[in-house]
Amino acid sequence: MSPDRPIRVAVVDDHPAIGLAIRAAAEVESAAGNPMEFVGAAQSLEDARELMEGPMRPDVLLCDVQLHAGLDGLDAIDLATQAGSKAIVLTSFARASLMRAAFERGAAGYLDKAMEPKDILAAVRTVANGGTAFSSAALDAARSAPRMPSGRELEIVGQVQRGASSDEIGRQLGISTRTVESHLRRLFDRYGVVSRTELAVFAMNQGWVDSGR
Repeated sequence: MSPDRPIRVAVVDDHPAIGLAIRAAAEVESAAGNPMEFVGAAQSLEDARELMEGPMRPDVLLCDVQLHAGLDGLDAIDLATQAGSKAIVLTSFARASLMRAAFERGAAGYLDKAMEPKDILAAVRTVANGGTAFSSAALDAARSAPRMPSGRELEIVGQVQRGASSDEIGRQLGISTRTVESHLRRLFDRYGVVSRTELAVFAMNQGWVDSGR
């Protein structure tokens, strides 16, 4: 990042009010002599991809972990790091396993949406200058948290939560019933559960699937 231009910040969140609040806070920062430029807001992963590929690529991307389609915000971290930007998770989901997933995917911080906008932008400035915005408690939680399932495993867990049978899951995902059962056995062993119901409840408690689905 050139020292001669403002820090560029953007937001990925399916609630437009978050982007508006960060934009307003960035304007206040700039007026106070701390140049910061709000360069865009995206409400989906597709919009985030366009943002990261545009001419005003942000230095720091603030992204929620959960968007309309699920945990797409974690994929937004990938978009940012691949483009040479930094990513900070800004969310109301204080789940240790999501902190671990964000850290492992290269996020530079994990912040609570309840923070004051000025404090969020202070973290943005820290990250833009090479620092991190993980609290020691978040790092400790991330180290001890269970690892998230893979994308395919999450699809299977989501179908289990909806009450689908192995045959139904296989048809829905285009895989064999035997493959579904193999995935489920590995998930049971990994997370120490003994039934589909326990797996679904565990996944909801970890924030991997939406309890409202």
